[in-house]
Amino acid sequence: MQLDALTAGTALILVQLCVAVIMTGIFFATPSEKCTRYWVLSGFSIGTGILITVLNGGAPRPALLIIGNSILILGVVLQWSGIRAFYKKPLGYAGWIIAAIFFVVYCALLLQEAPARHRVILLSAVMLSLLILYFHEIWTSQKRHTFASMLSLGAVVLLGIDYVFRFSIMAFKYAVSLPTTNSLLSITLTYLIPTAGTMLLSFGLLLLYFERIVADKHHLATHDDLTGLFNRRAIVAAGEREVSVALRMKRPLAVAFVDIDFFKQINDKHGHHTGDRVLVEVAQVLTRTCRGIDLAGRYGGEEFCIILPGMEQDDLPVVGERLVSAVCHHNFPDAGSVTISIGLATLAADERECSWAGLIRKADAELYKAKAAGRNCYSMAAVNRQDLAATA
Repeated sequence: MQLDALTAGTALILVQLCVAVIMTGIFFATPSEKCTRYWVLSGFSIGTGILITVLNGGAPRPALLIIGNSILILGVVLQWSGIRAFYKKPLGYAGWIIAAIFFVVYCALLLQEAPARHRVILLSAVMLSLLILYFHEIWTSQKRHTFASMLSLGAVVLLGIDYVFRFSIMAFKYAVSLPTTNSLLSITLTYLIPTAGTMLLSFGLLLLYFERIVADKHHLATHDDLTGLFNRRAIVAAGEREVSVALRMKRPLAVAFVDIDFFKQINDKHGHHTGDRVLVEVAQVLTRTCRGIDLAGRYGGEEFCIILPGMEQDDLPVVGERLVSAVCHHNFPDAGSVTISIGLATLAADERECSWAGLIRKADAELYKAKAAGRNCYSMAAVNRQDLAATA
């Protein structure tokens, strides 16, 4: 039995509504997410637009044509807005401008009683333009392309090819209006490929969303909420790994143990909100001052730990002075002058009985020496086998 336009259109409508229902569930689970809000509205809009267009196919009525196709384009623009919201971008205007142009031109074509193929050409061109916006948002916003992003891009390309064929057929072959015919080619281009593309794109967007949830969960498990640096557990794990690598590869390694001077007085005098701001700004200064390969973490309270791979002992005075100076000269608007004390320790490349615990203990001892020397300075020492044999 040959598939007719109504059956194929119904399948596409059901797919859109199912996607909308799934997005609604995700939206209720995370109501603060703007992207799911847009995607919910998009699914219902596209499904409604297709429904009106299919039901109107047998006896075209201008009012219903305008409403159906406008709601369809609105749904596509809402989906594009959801993609922008997903990538934390502000509301864009390009999609809405394209939708407005479509509405004006489509109404003009109906008023002039232009052939149906002209409307299909317009719809294909507008949909292709919006799909290009989709592709641009996903391609340029992903730092690294995952399976989800490639699936989404592939679905966009599939839909784009479909609309290129529609445009070409209408522009050069002068075929009858695709939505009103039951030919296999028309149904394939108008309903079957869009159904497959819509499902793939929806699954791709859902996978992107869940990838971000997993990434956020991993980030929260390994990073400090306030400063954004590694938390204690993560920096300890990184330190143990770096010590193992340094010993195995016979490479130098250093660690800096940093403490904010008189931090309790900052909290008592200016309040804990200001104290939190100082922690955040000190973390930012340390991150900017360190090298790209260095690992910084919040060790606890007002203490920070910086792992310095490949750092020789002779280079530590430069590092210590640079870190102390950077914080000392940084402007803290709410707290006035803020300084730090630093304990530095190195791991010799030929050590065999050293451990992270011993290295950090040595750096902590040097930190107290810096505090005893008057604060706003650093103290350093090399780690040797005899010092750390007991803690290995």
